[in-house]
Amino acid sequence: MIEPLVELDAGLEAAISKECGKPESLLWLADLRRGSRGLRSNSDFPVLNLRQSARIESAISHNSRSLLSFYLWLASGCLTTAFVMTQRNAALRRIETSTNESTREMLLSSLSTGDHFATVGISHLTTSRRHLSQPPLRAMPLGEDWVLEGFSPWVTGARFADTLVVGAVEMVGDLDKMRDKASPENKPREFLFAIPTSRPGMVVEPCSELMALNGSATGPVRFERVTASRADVLHGPVENVMEVSSRRGPMDDRFASDNPKGGAGGLHTSALAIGHAAQAIEYLLAEARVRSELGPIAIGLRKQWRCALDILHQMNSGEGTCDLVALRKNANDLALNCSQAALVAAKGVGFAEAHDVGRWCREAMFFLVWSCPQGVAQAHLCSFMS
Repeated sequence: MIEPLVELDAGLEAAISKECGKPESLLWLADLRRGSRGLRSNSDFPVLNLRQSARIESAISHNSRSLLSFYLWLASGCLTTAFVMTQRNAALRRIETSTNESTREMLLSSLSTGDHFATVGISHLTTSRRHLSQPPLRAMPLGEDWVLEGFSPWVTGARFADTLVVGAVEMVGDLDKMRDKASPENKPREFLFAIPTSRPGMVVEPCSELMALNGSATGPVRFERVTASRADVLHGPVENVMEVSSRRGPMDDRFASDNPKGGAGGLHTSALAIGHAAQAIEYLLAEARVRSELGPIAIGLRKQWRCALDILHQMNSGEGTCDLVALRKNANDLALNCSQAALVAAKGVGFAEAHDVGRWCREAMFFLVWSCPQGVAQAHLCSFMS
């Protein structure tokens, strides 16, 4: 048996063992890998994995290195679970940094047990649908409240969530005249709301059929005159609410070097790509035991992987000098190259839809579109010409 590439410290190992009722993390990792093969449709949402992961994360949230290792480890076992957990983490971070004390404390107490699931609808404020002439989701004043109209295009696990942390652009002035355009005399200001998914007017649309990660149940959520009160406001109205809500405060001890401008290209995205590459490298190392020609390839990719991991931890500790765009591009390349190398080694059998290697290749493509800011996208496009 090949030892997993991702190593866990004693605190993380103990948290996993306590939550999963298993003597060691390797057994849960094996469970995750077996279970990931069955996450084929939008109805295969990994509820049990998420509850266990949420409680483990709560136990180690004071230790940034352990937390980063946990996401690496999750991604090396089940990328779907790891991805959904990043969406929960994004919601949690915006809740923790809110000055709405009563709502913050209420949500945090239920989220920490894993019984309450929160997710985010914020991509339209950062990387998705930014080219449209009007904001996809708009918040219009109505007395002391706001009315939300429009949609959030990419929401993970919405029909399984209790709370949706969603971003909206403030529309000011006469309600009828301001539905389709922002006020010309004001720069757009933005909100982040925490809306219960049971709120009237919130419609979870059928999930998108994706190349991979369909078990994440990702798709659009439509808002048909959804009322939001002051109690629902986490942040705003302010310009660039994503930057404001990402600032680290005394309650936010997560990834120390996460992107302060909203998370696109932050450390958690790179961690998942590096974690995903680990499983393909382990496959190549195992194959190299009986196919000597694969040895140099597997060892070379493992060396690249360890180098990327060292840089990731240095960035997380605040000691690294690598540019976040370069780190993310390198992590993406690692996921793509390692999964494709595994496909070459597996040959035709790996091209079968149900084979692990084929799934890893499809999942690796996800990193080209998920939370992929323009700098990373441009770097990939340029590399395709070389």
